[in-house]
Amino acid sequence: MKTRRVAFFTIGESPRVDIVPAMTALLGAHVEVDEFGALDALDETARTALAPRDGGQHRFVTRLRGGGSIELDKHATEARLADVMRQADAAGYDLLVPLCTGTALPRLRTLVIEPQQLVDQVSAALAHHASRIGVLVPLAAQTATLHLAHPLPCPADIDHASPYERDAALAAAAFERAGKALAGCDFIVMHCMGYTEPMRAAVARASGRPTLLSNGIVAQALAQLLA
Repeated sequence: MKTRRVAFFTIGESPRVDIVPAMTALLGAHVEVDEFGALDALDETARTALAPRDGGQHRFVTRLRGGGSIELDKHATEARLADVMRQADAAGYDLLVPLCTGTALPRLRTLVIEPQQLVDQVSAALAHHASRIGVLVPLAAQTATLHLAHPLPCPADIDHASPYERDAALAAAAFERAGKALAGCDFIVMHCMGYTEPMRAAVARASGRPTLLSNGIVAQALAQLLA
């Protein structure tokens, strides 16, 4: 079978040991994976320039290599991510895949799979006969600023729980609370690539509702594109 090559790009630091292994497990042994991070080559001064603007609500949160997290300005981080992806554009990859569901990126020569486009349009399609859907984001501030790439045909309840909470008890409580808050929805979309299968299972258990994992949606599509 022909070897295929895919590059993953996190808005934080690579490697993303929390999500990439589970995604690549679906792709097959013929797929070679490289990882790049928007923060990998930056010193503290450059990272400070990516911090959320004073009072700015448009922000990302992402994982650092050591397991901690960092909040970043959305627009500045998108520009930095695009620069990193451009550097890999001529490296012979079959696909370039940012590991974020909130980015808007320029067209490159290599095919880019934007998780937000994929996840949001799948969500809208599934919601066509729904009365209400739930959307889970990492930060409380994002509940007021979430912008989907495709309009939903029904109302959405938006709640928050961070995938990067390092205190296990606090994390478990947050997912249980969010699941219960979204229990009146037809289904729930965990709208961040940093959520994991155990987190999805916790929300599904607390809500009693079908719950979708963003990186699972993306990985399943990648598996077919790279087959």
